[in-house]
Amino acid sequence: MARDRWTPARRKVADFLASYMEKHGISPSLAEIAAGTGMWKRSVEVALQGLEKMGIVELNRGLSRGIRLLASRPVQVPLLGEVRAGMPMLSQEAPAEYINVDPRLVRFPDPVALRVEGYSMRDAGILPDDIVLIRPQETAEHGQTVIAWLDGGLTVKRFLRQEGKIGLEPANPSYKTTWVTEENEFYILGRVMLVIRDLGGCFDFSVEKVERT
Repeated sequence: MARDRWTPARRKVADFLASYMEKHGISPSLAEIAAGTGMWKRSVEVALQGLEKMGIVELNRGLSRGIRLLASRPVQVPLLGEVRAGMPMLSQEAPAEYINVDPRLVRFPDPVALRVEGYSMRDAGILPDDIVLIRPQETAEHGQTVIAWLDGGLTVKRFLRQEGKIGLEPANPSYKTTWVTEENEFYILGRVMLVIRDLGGCFDFSVEKVERT
């Protein structure tokens, strides 16, 4: 049997519940949820039942305001498949996909995500198809793992600063350290904060595609 997942209706209702309860300190009525989300009451009921199965809410059906939030909503992190032309940057604008991540794992602002290709960071535990969560930033300290733009492409490497030189070091002896010169087009785009490889469904990790109209 498939695990219960977030649907647009469940997310809309959960977002409304969190916003309403934060503002008013009590749960909304069914009619208020319907009015606030623009959904039919029956659709709200179905969404609430789904949220109950997911363990997000507890429903006391004997009360008009008998909804209790049990869990935090997952954080939606943009999964970027490409960078914009010109000076590269990690942008949260119009991503093709989002990943849903347990909020306990995201303790930094404006997270973005990238899917890893290649084995150059194998010995650091970063493998192909892993997803790395990134804090966008333009600088880094020696030894930190970064996402960098180098001569037209993105790379995941350990940042080195030695004797006035800047390098990008792999974590695999089959690859060589790249030393950056003035001839290279080089930018630090962000620091890798977390590697996601959720093999057992521990954090309700999932990818949602964005429908284009």
